Amino acid sequence: MPASSCSESAWDSQDDRWDDWEGDEVDAPTQCLFCQELFAQLPDLFQHVRAAHDFDLVRTRADLGLDFYQTMRVVNYIRGRARDSPGFEKASGFSIDGSEPFLSDDAFLKPVIPEDGLLFALDDLDLADSEPAGPPTAADGAPASTPGPQERELLARIRSLEEQLAQREREIGAMAAQFEEYRQMVRRQFYDDIDAAPGPAAEDGPAASSNSGGPDEYFTSYADSGIHMTMLQDSVRTDGYRDFIMLNGDIFKGKVVLDVGCGTGILSMFAARAGAAKVIAVDNSDIIHHARANVIENKLDGVITLVKGKIEEVELPVDSVDIIISEWMGYFLLFEAMLDSVLAARDRYLAPGGLLAPSASYVYLTAITDDGYMANVVNYWDDVYGFKMSTMKPSGAVNEADVAVVAADSVVASRALLTEIDHGSTTSAALDFSSEFVLCITRDAEVHALVGYFDVAFARSQSTAGPSRDDLCLPAYEGDDSRNEAAPRALWKEPAAPMGGFTTGPHGKPTHWKQTIFVLRSPICAKKGDEVRGRFVCKKGTANPRELDLEITYAHVPVAGAASDAICEKFKLGV
Repeated sequence: MPASSCSESAWDSQDDRWDDWEGDEVDAPTQCLFCQELFAQLPDLFQHVRAAHDFDLVRTRADLGLDFYQTMRVVNYIRGRARDSPGFEKASGFSIDGSEPFLSDDAFLKPVIPEDGLLFALDDLDLADSEPAGPPTAADGAPASTPGPQERELLARIRSLEEQLAQREREIGAMAAQFEEYRQMVRRQFYDDIDAAPGPAAEDGPAASSNSGGPDEYFTSYADSGIHMTMLQDSVRTDGYRDFIMLNGDIFKGKVVLDVGCGTGILSMFAARAGAAKVIAVDNSDIIHHARANVIENKLDGVITLVKGKIEEVELPVDSVDIIISEWMGYFLLFEAMLDSVLAARDRYLAPGGLLAPSASYVYLTAITDDGYMANVVNYWDDVYGFKMSTMKPSGAVNEADVAVVAADSVVASRALLTEIDHGSTTSAALDFSSEFVLCITRDAEVHALVGYFDVAFARSQSTAGPSRDDLCLPAYEGDDSRNEAAPRALWKEPAAPMGGFTTGPHGKPTHWKQTIFVLRSPICAKKGDEVRGRFVCKKGTANPRELDLEITYAHVPVAGAASDAICEKFKLGV
């Protein structure tokens, strides 16, 4: 009789061994061999395949003595038949006898489903099911007696305790991983070197890579669900992308879309629902396994293809795309250096006349006064319960830029546009910039810090002309003198604006990007009408290109009187 057609009662003991299998947890739902149903645990999958499709993979493997690779070929053969032959999933009595040619054909080692969770578990399956088939025997070789009610109850309690122990071990492992992530954050060592970081070129070869070959912590940090929840709950960010995509369905309809750094797949799913013919979602983090499950759960796997890897290295299933969408922005816009990856994708895959979303971005600088921030953060160590602890203060020639939400009423100056980036034409080299700035003081105040933030804009065409530089430099509020009563200015929300977008400035709704604070060495006592003039330089970090090295040279220029001597301060953004 074929191995797979044995009666259910002849293999009842298999159920017990499934319950004892420690490897039954999978990272993402696993699809049935024959149909589209998903299962969170492999024993449930095997039980479903046996009951609904009359095939027992575990017993077939045991009875025929299939090794790891033969079992893999069986899985891929069945998945291929289910994919290519309509009605195959409804056929009953599928079986093999060990003589099938596909069992030795290496073509069936290629997964039919990318990142197939069942294939990953085959090692565990071999270990868990290593005992020979047949009825249980006693120590003397005689058939063992059937367990009585008390023995069954004891076995059930043992299995329950083992499951509880396995669950606690998983929880401890998760807590350890979270603690390690926290430790890395405290040490400010989240980010790996970019593989293609500039370096001195050898005379006989290409520039040396700065990658030490260690774990890729940048992508690892994005594998955790918590960081994605934070970003998805940022309504300014997520609504901005959703509104642009869904309200402009006519430019997405029938198009091929590339999502760079897809994360949970939310932007890809927006694009698919907007009518895109094909969406390719790329991410090098393990979050892509959850994205794949999200796509399948929402029945969008016919439109969205997920690819794991760095966009600079992977091969896409298309030669070109019509639209590139990506949420690449970091603190102060350029922290994390992910825009470089988007530009690499643009140069390699974007068709002529194609669109990037967002299409442009703008970095601004302003000034604030905030006694509470200075007392609680900057000068905290000057008075700790009446004691001075100045040794605890950071020291050195380079200050750490801070990332925090700035209150709108703490802003005491106009804003200055530091750089405008056209995503369709800029280059990676141009992302290092220097800019002259002039901040006009709007009320008498002690200026404690300069503050940076960014805006992004979406256009229906990459050739759409954005706001003029004069318009971009207008005040962030409609009025200069009554800002508390005035509405924030948003150029893309004006009636005739050709763009959509959002701001991360203190005049807008707070976002997870917050603002970047550069505390001055000494406060500036300024009067209304005074100016702070200077030069701002931003470059990728020398030690870590995902960080930013920043230099601000500034001078106080009073309405009446001589300007102060210029002061140069250096900052690092490496949180």
